[in-house]
Amino acid sequence: MLAYVDFFLGGDEKRDDLPPHLHQRFPMSLAFGGDGSYMVPFSLHNDNILTNLMSQSVPPTIWYRLVAGLNAQLRLVRRGHLRTTFDPVICWLETHANKTLRAYGMRVHLTRFQPSATGYYQFGLVVRAVEDESTQSSSPGLHGPSSAEKQSSSGLSLWKKALYLVRISEHVTIQKKITGEILHAQSLQQLQERLTLSYPFYYIIRNIRPICHQDLVGLIISILLLGDFSLVLLLLLQLYSISLLDVFLVLCVPPLGILFPFPAGINALFSHGPRRSAGLARVYALWNITSVINVVVAFICGLIHFKTQSSSNKKHANFQNWNFSREESGWWMLPCGLMLCKIVQARLIDYHVANLEIQDNTLYTTDPDLFWHSSRA
Repeated sequence: MLAYVDFFLGGDEKRDDLPPHLHQRFPMSLAFGGDGSYMVPFSLHNDNILTNLMSQSVPPTIWYRLVAGLNAQLRLVRRGHLRTTFDPVICWLETHANKTLRAYGMRVHLTRFQPSATGYYQFGLVVRAVEDESTQSSSPGLHGPSSAEKQSSSGLSLWKKALYLVRISEHVTIQKKITGEILHAQSLQQLQERLTLSYPFYYIIRNIRPICHQDLVGLIISILLLGDFSLVLLLLLQLYSISLLDVFLVLCVPPLGILFPFPAGINALFSHGPRRSAGLARVYALWNITSVINVVVAFICGLIHFKTQSSSNKKHANFQNWNFSREESGWWMLPCGLMLCKIVQARLIDYHVANLEIQDNTLYTTDPDLFWHSSRA
């Protein structure tokens, strides 16, 4: 990570050229925090220094609302699916952010900065002025109110192609001034992503949009949590009737992963404060998805025992209830039921975390007027 520290001597604060005006800093790069994972999603950190700097051109209320809406969109971006999850962010910047910022003489672009020594790419925003854009758009031959109404369909297509080429040339000009690449619909498809072992779990646990009904979601999670713990005890009793080694394997691969979701869930549901509850709920979600591995181990142990019993010609008439006989083929019901319970829990935990972190549902509205009107209300 690279950091810069500015040292000012006594009397430097009286100089007219320190600090420079906001437009003298353009194009200005703002890097995102986070890594796009479930625990640490991307976000734009907004402090008093950045707000005071942007307030030279943009009112603080507009900037605060823009950052809140952008962070709400960045919550949905996740590693392994950057091409599909960054595309709505680019559309949101065009429809919500840039339409309002244009009145203040600036616009923002999603940018991928130069990679680090390990090949890790940092994403962020580039803030630039719009003088060049207004000059190019007012040049003859591109568009005009009188000629646009009289153009044919072929003329409109030529104008769209010309406007697209103008935007591409703007991106090329800006990229020469910054150490990064502006992302748009075409360049987004060229992002190369590394697949990790946790890639399949992104389909089960992920940051999603809130659905309200926070109390109802918490109640359903509590019921499922009790059902989960009951199924775990029944599964351990079932495995104990087979072999003590199977119980040991289920408890140790990974270690005690099948037991920790219950205390983690109780701690998350009954903690105070939205920020603290959201953090504990994420920990609960990780333990819940980790325990899926224990359930898979239990299923494999039961399957091996069932196949062994099926291939044997011996009959054990004195075994009852928890014994796997050739006639009893319902051994799979407990592990499969527990797996289904954990998958449903994972999705409800995602809704619970979203309800805690996003208190204003208008942040996800598709109507720009409603989005900005809510900031003034």
